[in-house]
Amino acid sequence: MFNEEIVKVIDFWNASVIEKRLTERTITGIIDTESKEIIDIIGPRRSGKSTLLKLLIKKLNLKKNFMYINFEDPFFIERAEPTIINELIDTYIHFFSPDLKYLFFDEIQNITHWEKSLRILRDNSDYKIFITGSSSKLLSSELSTLISGLHLSYQLYPFDFNEFIKYHRIEVERLKDYIVQKTIIEKNLVKYLLTGGFPEVVITEKEVLLKQYYTDIIYRDIVARYEVRQKAILEKMGIFLLSNIAKPVSMASLQKTFEISFELACTYFEYFKDAFLIFDLPSYSHSLKTQQKTLKKIYAVDTGLANIVSFHVSDDYGRLLENLVFLHLKRIFDEVYYYKTCSNLEVDFYVRKKNHNQLIQVCYDFTNEKTHHREITALIQAMNDIKINTGLIITMNQKEDIARGEHLITVIPVAEWILTRLYN
Repeated sequence: MFNEEIVKVIDFWNASVIEKRLTERTITGIIDTESKEIIDIIGPRRSGKSTLLKLLIKKLNLKKNFMYINFEDPFFIERAEPTIINELIDTYIHFFSPDLKYLFFDEIQNITHWEKSLRILRDNSDYKIFITGSSSKLLSSELSTLISGLHLSYQLYPFDFNEFIKYHRIEVERLKDYIVQKTIIEKNLVKYLLTGGFPEVVITEKEVLLKQYYTDIIYRDIVARYEVRQKAILEKMGIFLLSNIAKPVSMASLQKTFEISFELACTYFEYFKDAFLIFDLPSYSHSLKTQQKTLKKIYAVDTGLANIVSFHVSDDYGRLLENLVFLHLKRIFDEVYYYKTCSNLEVDFYVRKKNHNQLIQVCYDFTNEKTHHREITALIQAMNDIKINTGLIITMNQKEDIARGEHLITVIPVAEWILTRLYN
């Protein structure tokens, strides 16, 4: 006998796919929808994963042969057992269409032992399966263990700056477009730094949503999943980390600040990373062992979230700018580090590529003579260390070329760097 409530849930969520306007995402054209493997999409809560699934349904031009379910529906609170997945499929086939071919499961981590059910479906049926989740470990290590080689993983973050200005009807496809629209682009850049790229915040311009997003990440993605008891400490630690973006943080300092054990500090830090609240960036070393021992710098998943939730980050545009550059690099490159020279000077980013390694400094205001000297000195020392002749300094709006002997340093505004892709 079929459950009538399941029929209603299927009908509701499939109908939700038909929306008047879906905000396009760059990643839509990257995802391999033709692959036979399970497609998993991970990213922070409210980053647009539900919209992305609907965009993929639109891209595939699906009509009657798909089922879209969001497992955050309250219906699944008491029905989170893995058998519910087969119940949904059987109900759809019986009441909606026997031609079901595509399965879109949103926030799949809310179903217990979901991975085993998907493994069975993948091995014993021809369904094309798309899933999303808000936990980096859930859809990487756990899923990989069960269906190694049977899935393709993608990460979705809040709007990048290019997506942000496109939403505001600003198109930049070449350098001329940037030059002509430079004034309005720079105005939007300041807004993006302060409010970030979470889609609903961009669309509604309600920055207060960011405080709720933080609360949801803490209590729904961390406390509920890991049964955290010291909730107040966890919440304060999250605010502390967001207040210290673009700075190195040690587990010993967290232990001391919050008067907890070293082990618990490490555990909570991993929880924040797992929920995509923060990322950490290691210092580069030829020795992996040395690299693991050095302090890691931390960055927020979104500059707006850091600005609204933290203490006084908005007073330091330089750290927000550095966070923005980090997020851009993370989207593109696999190997990103910060760099310490032999004399302990720091370069913000060291990007290792196949054909060309790159050193990058980030400086909000490059007009100050002392800052000018500090950034160039560190960059040239690092260039000598790794034996390259070019370096990059990303600023808010300054631009110039600096020659120092055989070294050439390009100074470029961040908006031009991101939008024209000349130096990426």
